[in-house]
Amino acid sequence: MGRTDLFPYFWLFMVAVIGAVNLVWARYEFKRGEARWGWAGAKYSRAEEPFYFWMLVGGRLFGFVVACFMFYFGLDMLTW
Repeated sequence: MGRTDLFPYFWLFMVAVIGAVNLVWARYEFKRGEARWGWAGAKYSRAEEPFYFWMLVGGRLFGFVVACFMFYFGLDMLTW
């Protein structure tokens, strides 16, 4: 029996986690109506600063889309 390369599984798992976090985070901020810039940054409300709010929520959704593409193309690393 040959050795199994664990890197593809680790890669796909981490990309799936990153995508899920981005999606959950965007949904949470959208429903709350307030987005946070960075880990401890300023808060932007949908009513007061709509441009920054939608930029932040859209950026998190874009991160989810990028993670989906990374996951799809990462499936080529698996040997069936």
